[in-house]
Amino acid sequence: MDAKTINLNIDSNSTTNKILAMQPLWVSRSKDYPFYTLGRCAYLDGKTKAYYKDSAWQNEILIGEFESLYEELLNKLSIIFQEPVELAHDLAIPGFHIFLSHPKFLKISGKWHQDYPHITLGLDDVDSYAFTVAIKLPISGGGVDYIDEFHQPQRYEYTENKLMVHNGLTIHRIASLKQYKPEEYRITMQGHIVRRNGLLEAFF
Repeated sequence: MDAKTINLNIDSNSTTNKILAMQPLWVSRSKDYPFYTLGRCAYLDGKTKAYYKDSAWQNEILIGEFESLYEELLNKLSIIFQEPVELAHDLAIPGFHIFLSHPKFLKISGKWHQDYPHITLGLDDVDSYAFTVAIKLPISGGGVDYIDEFHQPQRYEYTENKLMVHNGLTIHRIASLKQYKPEEYRITMQGHIVRRNGLLEAFF
């Protein structure tokens, strides 16, 4: 996968503990296995009233709880893009994927896809990108599967506290779990970039 990476200076344990403490705000994303998000996201919620209504108050809570994380994220995104990157406050700001350890994840992968959340929200397709920050990974690791230029499936391994940015156009999916161990978590911060009014903005 053609991606740019950079380390973030964050405390993954502290961030994980905050996310777990905010479980009442998690949104369940599956009836069959324990997958949640903290924050609304365009690719799952679509351009809906719930997306905008909930984001209006959830953004304030997320910024209040993870202010230093967002500051570090925007700083490192600005380094990668060599220009300022801001949060899109009228949209859902970058949030979190939360997977609780479960044997089903040994056989379940995400759906193959490309990233077009900006199109879902009716935004222009200008300088669109996707990014992931691995906050907490199982001992066996975590990552993303993708299809390379030779049309072969490959796996990209995440590293905790590392920001990974890509254009979202390479066909990819959430990789399955390599080894099941109870009481583990796969937590990532997820977001997208798009240019609006000349500015790069990050959203979920």
